[in-house]
Amino acid sequence: MNNQSANFGPEGKGIGSPRGPEIALNDILVPVDFSPASVHGVQFAAAVARAFHAGLHLLHVVEPPSLPEWGYAHLAVREARLHQAATERLPKLAVECGIDPALVRSTKIRHGDSETEICDEAAAARSDLIVLASHGLGGLKHLVGASSTLRVVRHAPCPVLTVRDRALGELPGPAAHGEFKRLLVPTDFSPASKKALPYAVALARKYEAQLTLLFVAPQHLPVDVSGGTTILDESDLADKAREMLPRFRAAELDPHLRVECVVTSGSPAVAITEAARNHGADLIVISTHGHAGLRRFMLGSVTEDVVRHAVCPVLVVREREHEFIAPPKA
Repeated sequence: MNNQSANFGPEGKGIGSPRGPEIALNDILVPVDFSPASVHGVQFAAAVARAFHAGLHLLHVVEPPSLPEWGYAHLAVREARLHQAATERLPKLAVECGIDPALVRSTKIRHGDSETEICDEAAAARSDLIVLASHGLGGLKHLVGASSTLRVVRHAPCPVLTVRDRALGELPGPAAHGEFKRLLVPTDFSPASKKALPYAVALARKYEAQLTLLFVAPQHLPVDVSGGTTILDESDLADKAREMLPRFRAAELDPHLRVECVVTSGSPAVAITEAARNHGADLIVISTHGHAGLRRFMLGSVTEDVVRHAVCPVLVVREREHEFIAPPKA
């Protein structure tokens, strides 16, 4: 895997600049299932909430049984017991997690499929962000497994910040405390992939963080990349990207930001997760779809694979959703 990078931006200067979007984060939806991973997810969300003076909205979903052996006669009894248990425990969760109860603005219990109820609640509450521990097991019910997480990422009406439960105890110091000092932003120069840039810029300004702008030249391009006539060579694509990234950076990003431009090659999802590890990223900011200049090659499945395997938190944004960034003040 080839890798080339360059640093841009005034040496030693801070990020304070009148240009760029600003964070407007007020309400964070946190699905919980009372598992250890879920507790860590609440703690992580609380750290983000403190940083942005936001509030937490805790949601527990009572799911229907997946096995018919429960018997229809027992479903109502089972659901009532789960609801009662959640009703008793949910108000105490902040103390159990060791966070300030004042951060929790509301709690709610829903019934149904977890991913559907999470998305519906985010829409109803107009949540700015969903923070999701991506594989919470145990407690009352398996709530947010890998497949459910990906469905939330696909359909959420707002950005989703995911963190794998196995990575929660391994996060670097800044990320563990809701701070992000090194941000990784994959791009393919498309309008869709640009959706992630305002979020990355706003977070970089907030934390005075360094931003790594990453382009991945796939090793295996689909036949329709060039309309079925000529297959664009990987090395040609990488060379072209090395020419374009500095111009892209100058055109799209605040010159006061500390930006490292990196071009690499390989499987996009693998390359992104490896770059995050190699560059010590505290957060990956990625859009759900990217369309290359000729034809698309960074698909939604790439984002989902990154969510599934990244060792650091991943902020996923979609083209059309409720925003938690605001235009710069005049």
